[in-house]
Amino acid sequence: MLEYMTRGGGPAIRTLLKLAVRPVSVAWPPPNVWLGVSVEDQAAADERIPLLLQTPAAVRFLSCEPLIGPIDLQRPWPDKLVPGSNVYYPWVVQQLDWVIYGGESGADAKRRPMDHTWARSLRDQCRAAGVPVFGKQDSGPRSHTPLPPDLAIHEYPHVNGSKAD
Repeated sequence: MLEYMTRGGGPAIRTLLKLAVRPVSVAWPPPNVWLGVSVEDQAAADERIPLLLQTPAAVRFLSCEPLIGPIDLQRPWPDKLVPGSNVYYPWVVQQLDWVIYGGESGADAKRRPMDHTWARSLRDQCRAAGVPVFGKQDSGPRSHTPLPPDLAIHEYPHVNGSKAD
């Protein structure tokens, strides 16, 4: 798969990693490959975002869905040292190209609700840093449950000076 992705020149390839992985060591990044990680709460953010930031990519993004807890992307992370250096990850939100948020859908007994204040906080953090956001869906018994109007935002990152939608 990496060989196909590194050929470049094709359509944008969005790769969402559900688990954190170590950085790859191939001819990287081709301009059409976007890398993202699932980040459902602060613990997942603390674990997965540093690895995403270590991996070169044309676009780095977060998929905060299902959003099941607050996430602070504006704080400096002094405990996250870049391997092999004395450089710390500062304000993570400024190093991202796109943030997607959404609630969990499914049966009421199993569905974990998304608190709209968590989504609004992500939206506001991204807006302050100039990072586009995409509100996917609210928590609900079926997929595509509409978000409140102030969270139903569909922005895309700019790649090579143009909107990549």
